[in-house]
Amino acid sequence: MSTSLLDYAGYACPVEGLGPGRRCIIWVRGCHRHCPGCVAPEMWETGEALSIEPLARELLPRLAGVDGLTISGGEPFNQTAALCALIDRLREELDVEVLVYTGFLLEELRAGGGDAAALLDRLDILIDGPFMEGEPNTLQWRGSDNQRVHLLSPRARRHAGQENLPMREPRPLQVQMVTPVSFRVIGIPRRGDVAAYRQAMKVLREKVQE
Repeated sequence: MSTSLLDYAGYACPVEGLGPGRRCIIWVRGCHRHCPGCVAPEMWETGEALSIEPLARELLPRLAGVDGLTISGGEPFNQTAALCALIDRLREELDVEVLVYTGFLLEELRAGGGDAAALLDRLDILIDGPFMEGEPNTLQWRGSDNQRVHLLSPRARRHAGQENLPMREPRPLQVQMVTPVSFRVIGIPRRGDVAAYRQAMKVLREKVQE
C-alpha cells in the first residue's frame, strides 16, 4: 500500500478515556486477530484506502485543541508505513502526542524491526497485547487488564505514574452516528455494555425503517 494512502474508518474528536486527557481518535481497518468480544468487529475487514493529506488537514485544527492523537482499529501495525507518513505530516505543523493500540506485544514489534520499528520510533505511548474478554477491565485506557501501557518518549514522561490507575467511573462513553442507521460506541465499556448498546441500536434501526 502506498505510504500516501491509509485505510481508515473515520475519526472522532474530542474523546476521553482512550489515553490521557482529551484526544482525537482515528480507527484504521483490517485485523486478523478477531478477538472474541471485540468492541469494533466492523474494523476487521479492509476497505478503501484514502489519501492522507485531506485527513491531516482535517485533523490539525482539531488536534490543536486537545491533548493528543489516539490510533486504534483494526490493527495499526498492519499499516505502519502509512501511519508513519501521517504522523510525520501532522508533526510538520504540530507537536502532537501519539498513542497507538495494538494486539501485538512490544517485544514482538521490536524483534520484527523494519516498518514496525519505524512506527515505534514515532510513538509516545503504546498500549499492547490482545483484547481478552475473560480478563477484567478495571485499569484505565485499556480494554482488558492484560494489556500494558508503555511510555516510549520523553514527551510521554509527563504521564509517569498513571499507567496502572483504575478506570475512571462513570466511564466516559460516547456514541457516534456513522450512517443514519448505524452507530459507533467510543470508549471502553464495561463487560456486557456492548451487547446492550447493539440491542438498543437494533431496536432503533427497526424503528427508523418502519
